[in-house]
Amino acid sequence: MNSDDTMTVPGRSDALPDGVKDAHILIVDDMALMRKMIGMSLERSGFENLTYAEDGDDALNKISENIPDLVILDINMPNVSGYDVCKKLRADPKTASLPILVQSASETPEERVEVFAVGATDFVSKPINQPELLARVCMHLENRFLIRNLSDFQTRMQDELKMAREMQHSLLPGDGVVKTVEVRSQSVIEAFYKASFELGGDLWGTWPIADEKVGVFVLDVSGHGVGAALNTFSLHATMARFEDKKHDPAAFLSAVNQTMANTMKTGKFATMFYAVLDCQTHDLVYAGAGAPQPFIFGANGLRKLDSSGLPVGIVRSATYENLEDRFEPGESLFCYSDVLIEADRPDGSMLGEEGLEQKMIELLDTGDRNSIVKRFLDEFYETQKEHLPDDLTAIALHRAAEAGLP
Repeated sequence: MNSDDTMTVPGRSDALPDGVKDAHILIVDDMALMRKMIGMSLERSGFENLTYAEDGDDALNKISENIPDLVILDINMPNVSGYDVCKKLRADPKTASLPILVQSASETPEERVEVFAVGATDFVSKPINQPELLARVCMHLENRFLIRNLSDFQTRMQDELKMAREMQHSLLPGDGVVKTVEVRSQSVIEAFYKASFELGGDLWGTWPIADEKVGVFVLDVSGHGVGAALNTFSLHATMARFEDKKHDPAAFLSAVNQTMANTMKTGKFATMFYAVLDCQTHDLVYAGAGAPQPFIFGANGLRKLDSSGLPVGIVRSATYENLEDRFEPGESLFCYSDVLIEADRPDGSMLGEEGLEQKMIELLDTGDRNSIVKRFLDEFYETQKEHLPDDLTAIALHRAAEAGLP
């Protein structure tokens, strides 16, 4: 005991942390003397927020009004015993994790087993050994506050991730933009996006351009999670700066790349494909930056588009080339992220580009062209685990066979 009559907590040379010192402790015992002795020991060690209950009923009533941080509970009491108090506290979700330090004059192995069976956190013997009591009280309070802090932190992180996820989804084209592009191009847009973690690095977009043209892009930022999402936000903001280049895919990719090469960390990059469709002439001009190879398919078969090119963000000097095709009415343009062809199937194999192309042709012959992405993904997910190893994006632009939307 110190000269100022303050009891030292075993194993501690410093004062109790504020969170522990201010903890609310409920002392439950049917003997007034025992309640007083325990209370004095705790007060002399720096605990200031103590309440008392004289039996089990009183304890349950006080806990229902104000849940403490720890309960010191006598196990053998008339009427409502400590065993009953433990059972009721553990049955209530609000108090299921409340630390309960049981005290008892009996130390038989059978009683100890029963004490822990009803949900007690720890056990101390009567008569109370003050240093042992204080050490156990401090240990369980610190554990409780640590768990609470971790839980609060996790809740905050989940809230922030939810907000970030909502912000990321807001980068996807809105219904109004999609409808404008569909009407102008006489098409139906079928799109799917799902991050492999809380946040992802995939993104797709579309926009109307002057002279009856529309643009469509897909991109995949390397990595996963928060880092990839931040680079996706940066890429999206960068693309918005080059409105004057959206009619020219190669120039657009070059401008985006030069900016991102200065901001992306070494080893980080983004694959990308960007195409511009002239809705009057049916000419399709496109450029690639290492994206998975898109293709156009329809009644006349399937043809691949060259999406090779240096990924965005690696070197400022990268150059991109405009290539041309004709995207006729009755055809579909399909773009996707590489997890579709690289994810393991039940037999350990991968679908691969040829497997994907063959599957899309099969589905074209067995159902509505405008639902081909949904039908493909329904089958794809039947063969996959709940979580894919990468983000998944799949988008198809289905042009109407004749004037008017399909």
